[in-house]
Amino acid sequence: MTFVVAHRGASPRAPENTLEAFRLAVELGADAVELDVHLTSDGQLAVIHDETLERTTGRPGRVAEMTMDAVREADAGATFSPAAEEHPFAGRGLTVPTLGEVLDWLPADIGLVIEVKPRAAADAVVAAVSDHPVRSDERLTVISFDEAAIERVRELDPGIRTGYLLVPSQPIEPALVWATEHGHLGVLPWEVDLGLDPLPILAQARAYGREVGCYVVNDPERMQHLAACRLWGFVTDQPDVAREALGPRTS
Repeated sequence: MTFVVAHRGASPRAPENTLEAFRLAVELGADAVELDVHLTSDGQLAVIHDETLERTTGRPGRVAEMTMDAVREADAGATFSPAAEEHPFAGRGLTVPTLGEVLDWLPADIGLVIEVKPRAAADAVVAAVSDHPVRSDERLTVISFDEAAIERVRELDPGIRTGYLLVPSQPIEPALVWATEHGHLGVLPWEVDLGLDPLPILAQARAYGREVGCYVVNDPERMQHLAACRLWGFVTDQPDVAREALGPRTS
């Protein structure tokens, strides 16, 4: 099966990287949720994409220079404004969650994809998941654009599946060779870089015993095409569209 991975949760419908967005993604049929982590000044893992709070909360501040308590004072729903309604989540008590809070919430049949932003967060991620069922049930994948971050995760816990995120236009084949040599699950390029026919690179990956995923896919026909090619999974902003395109979830 090809996994439907909700990009920062159901991010077009609820503020990204919040528990509300993750809950909604599961309701809409995602197989897994994807999130980003940054390390706070007191060593906590804040689930947020940017280095700063401004875009998603409207408040200034660099996450790495703030305590988690200070980060949680920001309104994670303050700036979210879908087309139908202006700032519908502002003032509703949404906060930037910790990775621990997401792990406490995570349903037993839902996968988790953690993108490590700064490599300094790798140790804390491994520690956070070490005793959690998502780790032992192999529902966890840790990914990063930073090779050193996923290398550190594997050094600390070789049993955690790790994937190498590729920046747009980064050549896939040498990245796949590197991932194979270093024992990572596989690579996750930008969807466009797979080209109209992803079968050659997928065949190469299978020959190496690796997987290929991609980001971000929102077109249902492309979703069906990639699933037919047996892509490992794709990150999407539209888990409901993906679920309809690929059919019901299977246990």
